[in-house]
Amino acid sequence: MTDRQQCEKLYLDAFGDGGEFDKLLFDLFFDNVEMLKKDGIVVAMYFKIPCILNIGGQRQKAYYIYAVTTHNDYRHQGLMSRLFECTTNEPLLHFLKPSSEGVINFYKQAGFKQIIGTRENCEAVIEVDDNFKKLSKLCDKPVADYPIMIKGFNDLDRLAFEYTLE
Repeated sequence: MTDRQQCEKLYLDAFGDGGEFDKLLFDLFFDNVEMLKKDGIVVAMYFKIPCILNIGGQRQKAYYIYAVTTHNDYRHQGLMSRLFECTTNEPLLHFLKPSSEGVINFYKQAGFKQIIGTRENCEAVIEVDDNFKKLSKLCDKPVADYPIMIKGFNDLDRLAFEYTLE
């Protein structure tokens, strides 16, 4: 199996249904997958999708972390922590929407801080490209405020993020 096929299977086992969203996600953003292999098998992965953090007109590169998953047979071995150490320690903003309350402590241990994500106007805004917007239209479930985990920018308490992937 190719890396993409392995990642698609890992993703589908954890999150997907094989529908239009899943196909488009891989077609548009597979080049942005961070993965960890063990004995030639992809055992952990996530999408690291580029975007821009705009704070009062000052724009800087950021990454949206999406679909964080580890193969069932390799969980609780520290593999995702190792992948995060290798791929989120540059001095750039990384953020994600936790899939459940149960994973928030894991992200905190990985150096992420919990803040409020919002669709309301605020000083810090995430800008995404047209491909991200196109994908978001297929799955977005608008909620006014929601938890966001952030790493690399400690001065933020609220982050406006209009286009989400659910």
